[in-house]
Amino acid sequence: MQFLKEKNKLNKFIIYPLIGIFLLNLFFFIFSSFYDYEIMEIFAQLLKIDFIKYLSIYYLQSGYTDLYIVFALIAFIIIEYILINLNKKKGLDKDFWSWIFFAVILIAWFIFMFLKVDSSWKFNRTVETIDGDILKFDIKRFISAKDFRKMLVIIAVLQFGILLSILLYAKLVWFKKPFFYENKYWIKCIQIIVFFFLAYGLVGTLKILMGRDYYNLMEVVLKERVNMFQEKYGIAINFNPDWVKSPDVFQPWWIFNGLIGNPDKIDWSLDKLFDANAFPSGHMAQMGMCGFAFIFIIDFKNPNNLSKGKIAAIYLFFVHQLFLVISFLINGSHWLTDTTFTWMWIIICSYLSIVIVNKIVNKKILVKS
Repeated sequence: MQFLKEKNKLNKFIIYPLIGIFLLNLFFFIFSSFYDYEIMEIFAQLLKIDFIKYLSIYYLQSGYTDLYIVFALIAFIIIEYILINLNKKKGLDKDFWSWIFFAVILIAWFIFMFLKVDSSWKFNRTVETIDGDILKFDIKRFISAKDFRKMLVIIAVLQFGILLSILLYAKLVWFKKPFFYENKYWIKCIQIIVFFFLAYGLVGTLKILMGRDYYNLMEVVLKERVNMFQEKYGIAINFNPDWVKSPDVFQPWWIFNGLIGNPDKIDWSLDKLFDANAFPSGHMAQMGMCGFAFIFIIDFKNPNNLSKGKIAAIYLFFVHQLFLVISFLINGSHWLTDTTFTWMWIIICSYLSIVIVNKIVNKKILVKS
């Protein structure tokens, strides 16, 4: 921790603010441990405002596929280093094969994205009016099938644009820089992969052990949304008891209601094992991994080499993370304790991933020398 005493731009503009964010999350984690339910009730009223509702759904749904971009970039960087070495040793046409893998990565992204969008597009959630009409509407997220599918299209288009921009910049600009090979960015790729396993390892384990229920699946909350539906659209709908997946009693984060305490509740199918439990937030973990990818633009060997543009980009991402937290409070997808706990954990994971990988790499270098 000696590096914290050094006076440089990295500490001043990145490390110290991260420590401040950690402490702020710690405060809100403790505070919301006692007022989680009351906080959710306040933010849930914002569902009545369409723009805010759609924004919250965007953050929720995009969280399932943001990581595809990070993994695509990591794969492209590692492949580029392999091609560089093959070019030096065997004279391989690096540029040709780089474009081939560029296309392969895009195709792989399309496949994964199509499968995810296709599964969500089916939209098997409905409500029944008192007249017996069936409407395609998700009462939990308070959105219609038509609007939800529009959000899926917007997310797919935006994420493809981001992915294509990043990969083209890497291929046409970044990979051609003289310092690219020397800076060993493959090490940072490994750090991000280690981050993934650290972050999701704890988050996934706690989800299964704790089995915390969601706010928007409680009976009292769903009945409020039935009333909200009638107020907003002027249509009375029937309450469906099958919607209820959470007990009508607030469940604090520290109550074991999963593998420990209530093992029969756990659904071991892969699509429900983690999504069916609220604490901690998996979405926040993936957001953390996306944020950790900013290490590609940070030069740890020269901590003063941090431009205003880089600082602004990182700060905008911090704001992006905050919006994610607020969006979950609005649509009821996560309690505040879920997200604040995970935000603290991903900050810790960022430090651990760098330290662990650097120690392993430095040890191997010393052994070789």
